[in-house]
Parts: sequence; structure tokens; C-alpha cells
Amino acid sequence: MRLTLNNSMGGCVEWVTDRVRFGELREDWDRLARGPFQRHAWYDAWWSAFSTGQMAICTVWRGEELVAVMPLYRHALGLGAMANVHSPVFEPLGRDPAAIAAVLDAALAARAGELRLSPLPVGGSSSDSVLEACRRAGRLVTVEPQHVSPITDTTGEFASYREPRKRAWREIERRGRRLVREHAPDIRLVEAPADLERELSRGFALEASGWKGRKGTAIVSREETRAFYASVARAFHARGALALSSIAVDGRLVVFDLALLEDNRYWLLKTGFDEGFRSLAPGLVLRRQVVERCFEMGLSAHEFLGEAMDWKLPFATGERAHERILAYRRRPDGLIGYGLRRLARPTAARIYHRLRPERGNPAGRPTSAGNGEP
Repeated sequence: MRLTLNNSMGGCVEWVTDRVRFGELREDWDRLARGPFQRHAWYDAWWSAFSTGQMAICTVWRGEELVAVMPLYRHALGLGAMANVHSPVFEPLGRDPAAIAAVLDAALAARAGELRLSPLPVGGSSSDSVLEACRRAGRLVTVEPQHVSPITDTTGEFASYREPRKRAWREIERRGRRLVREHAPDIRLVEAPADLERELSRGFALEASGWKGRKGTAIVSREETRAFYASVARAFHARGALALSSIAVDGRLVVFDLALLEDNRYWLLKTGFDEGFRSLAPGLVLRRQVVERCFEMGLSAHEFLGEAMDWKLPFATGERAHERILAYRRRPDGLIGYGLRRLARPTAARIYHRLRPERGNPAGRPTSAGNGEP
């Protein structure tokens, strides 16, 4: 059902609550997408793997044209973004600022005590638009910091980028030369897979062979996580946007990247390495090679995604901070949620900082060259 909008933009709102209608929006949806994490395929994979509530996707139409989308679901406290720890970024999709304002107004007008949106880029147009819409709706708002993701600008010349990093990279490059000298490795950089299922299976198994497997955070540690990344890989491979990078020695995979190549950027989703080759720092060796290839390909950036872990920092030229915005109705259901959130935040922050391991060192190990890798 579509509801007419009462604003200067006109048009109407449709709430999508079932998979059939969601699937019908694929082509119109992708015409609005900017980057891989706004694509229909990303949310299709996410919903199939992680859905726990009722689908509640807010869409705005001008006539027969889809002009804005807010991928949400309904949970016990209200509405939340279709996003979790596997989502690098979340933003509403819109043809123009008026369309984005309209879909935000519609979402905030819904009878939901809480609207939870994350991870929104800090200081971006989406974050500003959300806060302005909350002001128009008279919502109570809390803003909470989330992860900071390093970025490497890969425009210009690689030699100019490398020059100020020569000292920091000295050990990485020495180990790279040793790897080549002692093992004659098979190095593949930013390539489409020749045998998708086989290469995914090998890469996922490698990622689970080290500390991620022991901690239960590897892709294959949970069936829903494995299904999500496999679905994303298949969908983006079909679009020609899946990029794998790896180093193998005598047929044995020692490091592997799962990435998306879209919007002229390399988006690193997952990486893992064989801890038996730790002394050669294969993860760092591959990272240096991939960054150089991004320069050669004329890409705009290598996006690390996720937390600003120590192994990423020697390559970074910038960063993108993210935040969570929670908006509450000024009614009993919203006021209770707002009050509980305000009370819980200081306690949660204290617990987080007390329990949080050294950044970039998830196993709490002493760091050294080749240690503390992905």
C-alpha cells in the first residue's frame, strides 16, 4: 500500500514487508545505489542470513519512479537499520536530498518508539540529513561513536605515496623479498576468481585456521555468517565486481583477500593468513602489493573497512569515522527507551574500555613485525 506524502516533494510512501515485493525492487533499487553496501544484493544477502524481525523497508515514489529507500526491519523496541557488525556502513538511498528527506520523515513518522541507524559516516550528508529529520520530527536523539575505518588514497603515483613510508615499510619489504627468494610464490592481485566456489572454500578455510577460528569470529564459525559472505561473493561476482587477492606457496594458500571492486575503489571485506608463515608476514606483504596494484589500476582508494587495527595503519592516508544515531518518540515507549539508553551508555563505555584488548591485537599477544596481522 502507498501513502501520499504531505510535503513539497509530493509522491508517496510504500512500506515493503515481504520478500516477493523486495525482490521486485531490484532494478529500481540499484539505480539509486552509490557503492556496494547500498546495492540490493547486499541487503538481500543480509536479510537471508541475519533477519530476526519483520522486514520494514521504507520507499518513496514519484509517480512510477523509485526515488528513495531506507532498508529497515522491525524489532522489539521499534525500527532498526538492516545492518550489524558485518555492515561497514549504512546510509539511506536517494535520488536527491529532497527524496532522502522524504524517506527519513516517513521512517520517523512510523509508530516506532525507537529508530536505530548505524553505522552512519560521521559528518557526511546522510548523518546531517538524519539529525535534521529528527529535529523536524521532534525526536529525542542520542549519538554514539562507532568504528573508525582507515582509507588509503591511491590516486597519483605509487612512488610518491611510498616515499614517506620507506622506513616504516623496511621490514615488510625485506620479508617480501625473502618470501620471493625462498618460496617462489604464486601472487595474484585484484583478480576475478577462475573457480569461485573452490577459491571461496579455500579462502574461508584459511581465515578460520588461525586466531579467528579459535575465537569463533571466522566466516565459517557461524552458518549465517558463511551464508552471508558466500551470497555476497556470488552476487558481486555475477556483476563482475568481486576481487580476490592471494599468495600461494607450492599450491598452499598462505594469505587471502575477499574484496569488492566497485565505485573505483577496493573494498576489503575479509582477509586471513596462514600462521605457519608468520615469520614472513604474508598479510603485510600482500597488503603492500595490493595497494601498489590499486595505484596501477587507477583506483581512487583502498578501503580497509572495520576497525582501525594496527596492521592497517602503516598503509592509511585517511580515515572514515562512523556513528550510531538513535531517535526516540516523545511518548511512553520512546521515553522509556531513551531513558534506559542514557543510563546504560556510561556503564557500557566503562565495561568496553576495561575489557577491550589492545587495538589491532585481538588475541592480546605482544606485537612485532609480522605479528598482529589480520
